[in-house]
Amino acid sequence: MATARDRTIQPISQADDLLGWPGGQPYLTSDVAASDVAFGCRAVDLAGATRSVAFIRTPSADRDHPWITALGDPGDVEMLVEHLLTEHGEVNDGGLVGGATVPASIRTQLSQRLLSRTPPIRWGTTDQGAPWDWWWAAEVRLDEPAAHEVIWLDAFDPTTADAIRTLLAVASPTHWAPPEHPHVTRWAGIVDQHGAVLACVAETLRIPGHPHLASVATHPDHRGRGMAVAVTGWMTQELLAEGAPLVSLGMYAHNDIARRVYTRLGYTCAYSWFSSGFASIPASERC
Repeated sequence: MATARDRTIQPISQADDLLGWPGGQPYLTSDVAASDVAFGCRAVDLAGATRSVAFIRTPSADRDHPWITALGDPGDVEMLVEHLLTEHGEVNDGGLVGGATVPASIRTQLSQRLLSRTPPIRWGTTDQGAPWDWWWAAEVRLDEPAAHEVIWLDAFDPTTADAIRTLLAVASPTHWAPPEHPHVTRWAGIVDQHGAVLACVAETLRIPGHPHLASVATHPDHRGRGMAVAVTGWMTQELLAEGAPLVSLGMYAHNDIARRVYTRLGYTCAYSWFSSGFASIPASERC
């Protein structure tokens, strides 16, 4: 064990214990599976209550290296990330930890702390990473009837898949979920009379029963007409009607237009993150 301030670091031996932490809901049960967790630890206060958690996620279709995710008290998070790097910087059969996702508020402090290590780790500097937000909704708020018809899109049809890719290339070039991504299960969108996709949204599914929206996009020539509200609201409503307890999504923190859309629909921003890979150190010295 390690101690700092009034906190004690303890290992988390069971992934279910980590995923059930009330302070991390609904994110942990909606976005992390037990099989994702290689190692975990928590910061416990003098009363025995868990204040923060951190864990190393195994490689996946989203990332080809293990990755640290930490949430809770910002001061604790710095300590937990340092602990995981020291104790588990290299995951058995998984490779070196490739980066970290932490509360955005500690980007500068953690970056400085990692640079002070021996050897230093370059993380979260001005040319690295991005701030982003994690949102969720258990009900959707539609103030008025949709101004556009939204339909399911058959991405197994090559023509439709190409139309989605064409839209994403111009409307959301940094998207992570194209039609061929293994986590994508369904698409919905708005289509014109010529078959062009004007707006779209993807349902992705990593955790059974917990859909996550991705690749929300509207063609630049058709923005300002409520299409993003229409496709996001329609998909959210459909998924909740099918029995999903909630629907989640992520967005880059600088996207104020998307923020207004999701707030209007009743989504709640639960976490503001900063994610960055590690760089500037020899691979053999990262741990």
